Amino acid sequence: MAKKDMKTQVDTMDSPERLEQLEKIDRLREFGVGEEINLPQLVVVGDQSSGKSSLLEVSIIPAADADDVEKKELELFSRSMTDFSANTFANVLDEAAVCMGLPRTGASLDSLEKRFSNNVLKIEISGPQQSHLSFVDVPGLFHNPTKYQTAEDRLVIRELIEGYVKDRRTIIMAVMDARNNLANQEVFRIAKAADKEGSRTVGIMTKCDALQKGDEPVAIRIAQNVTEKLTHGWFCVRNRSTDEILSGVTIEQRHEIERAFFRTVPWKVLDKTRVGIASLKAYLSRLLSDHVTKEFPEIRKEIDNRYVRLSKELQKLGVPRQTTQEQMQFLIRLAGDYQKKVEDSLTGRYFKTGRHPSKLRMHVQMSNEAFNKQIHSEGCHYAFQSTEKTLDDALKAAEGVEVLDFSEPVEGANAEDEKGADSDIDDSNENIYIAIHTLYITSRGTELPGHVNPSVLEALFARQTVNWVWLAEGYVEDVVSLIKSCNETLFAQLPLDDSLRGRLLENTRAGTEISVQAAKDDLSRILNDERTGPLMTNNHYFADNLAAARAERVVVQLKKMGYQDGQQYEMRFESLTRVAHLSNEASAVHDIHDTLSAYYKVALKRFIDNVVIQVVERNLLGPGGPLTIFSPDWVGGLKSDELAAIAGEDYITSNNRTELSAQLVRLEQARKICSGRY
Repeated sequence: MAKKDMKTQVDTMDSPERLEQLEKIDRLREFGVGEEINLPQLVVVGDQSSGKSSLLEVSIIPAADADDVEKKELELFSRSMTDFSANTFANVLDEAAVCMGLPRTGASLDSLEKRFSNNVLKIEISGPQQSHLSFVDVPGLFHNPTKYQTAEDRLVIRELIEGYVKDRRTIIMAVMDARNNLANQEVFRIAKAADKEGSRTVGIMTKCDALQKGDEPVAIRIAQNVTEKLTHGWFCVRNRSTDEILSGVTIEQRHEIERAFFRTVPWKVLDKTRVGIASLKAYLSRLLSDHVTKEFPEIRKEIDNRYVRLSKELQKLGVPRQTTQEQMQFLIRLAGDYQKKVEDSLTGRYFKTGRHPSKLRMHVQMSNEAFNKQIHSEGCHYAFQSTEKTLDDALKAAEGVEVLDFSEPVEGANAEDEKGADSDIDDSNENIYIAIHTLYITSRGTELPGHVNPSVLEALFARQTVNWVWLAEGYVEDVVSLIKSCNETLFAQLPLDDSLRGRLLENTRAGTEISVQAAKDDLSRILNDERTGPLMTNNHYFADNLAAARAERVVVQLKKMGYQDGQQYEMRFESLTRVAHLSNEASAVHDIHDTLSAYYKVALKRFIDNVVIQVVERNLLGPGGPLTIFSPDWVGGLKSDELAAIAGEDYITSNNRTELSAQLVRLEQARKICSGRY
């Protein structure tokens, strides 16, 4: 009657919904998903000789972990048997051992390459009388190393057990020999370290029939969950003895012997639902079912998240690049995507906010404005004077002050083009009238008094624009830095691994350096054109500005005579010409100043535009600039060995691609299993 009640209980638990979830977990494990996602499982741990294998009727380790060759051999291993006799099952185990590189029964243990294997074998027993239950049986612990079980083997087994029991989804079946002291059971120390609250541990006591008379009370207190309290409590079972196995006691006979044993004194005091294999099997079935039901939604989520993450990693590696054609196609597509990003950055089609490095046109415009503002404020070596100031004012202010000699003409842009480098003395704070007067005096040639040597204006302009050199060079360097930052940002947005990205940047660096050098060369030519040779312009603003300055000087002189605009006066030409008269030197200095000022304004505007358009836009941002080097045309010009050096996959990338692809195949199968589509 008890047997019938227990069978009814097990059948009730095997509902279609529960069985479906359990089968899905088994399918996931079969596909190797357990290597990547922790799956709910029962793990049997205990000492050797504790009786844990005879408890479960098999001595097998399920799962899979092997290299490709060995894995293929293991996957081909398959045995079907309806005869559960000891000899038949032992033969299957021997065949499995040989397949995994382990010794078969009776083989010599000397000179073995390995005694344990990470490759495992799955054993499945099915039938109408079987409830749905799966578990992992790990090798038993041993305490004293021998010739055939070394200290290294002991460490391997311990690490294997700890790896299983630390998983929060593992239910630990901790098996102990009733004859041994619980405090000395290493398996419980391992279980308690991994499961401090005891919420995942089921205690199982074996070999109760082998206890010495008088030792039963200690074992019974443990079984009653008093000595070592566990959330899931303890179970007691009776194994077949060696004599019983040899004499051919069947599984059905074994169950009957076990039931009779636990009806005897003192064992009959134990809860009947806590003794015997049938009770343990029913409890574990329910426990595993509840555990799977609880964890299944989270497992599905982990599988989906891992699938998405690995898909992104595989996408980041790009398409396979083993052949020259694959490498060419890959780089051409990549260059096309890159050039689209470059076009967006240069035309102002932004997809980022703030001052993102990819917003190159914005940054260049800001740099242009900064350059324009700085060169207007700092471009003059001397400050131009207003028409109200005169040479006489400057000479009076300079009395007692050493006047610098600028008789050495400026050599132009080929001289040291640093701030103030045209002279070893910083004379930028000197009054420009003094500088003009000094150069005018020291540059006299065959010209008539009051006339100016043509070289004076050229030398003064070269000195006046010496700051243009370092200001323009600094501006170009700023733009180059902006382009470099944008380029690195755009490359970072491409689906590339760091190694390939580095190779592309390295192989395009030469072209970048050529573009930058071309910009510097053009800047040097423009500076040389502006600062050396004759002063040339057809811009009417030069004549307009010069005429305005001369007219303003006449007005200033008239005001000094007391004349006011809008008033009527009796004019005496003799007094008017006497007061307005200037010396030849003063007149020449003032005219040189006004001519230089008028020309400087025109030349400065021209210089700024030329630097921005001819240097930056043409060489750095236009065709042939650093951002246009990595293009489909550039890729098309690469030789096969160059393509392989840049885009060819190294072993690590190829291996990563293979591993990611294999994992994604398993995860895709896992997703189908979880959704019921497989």
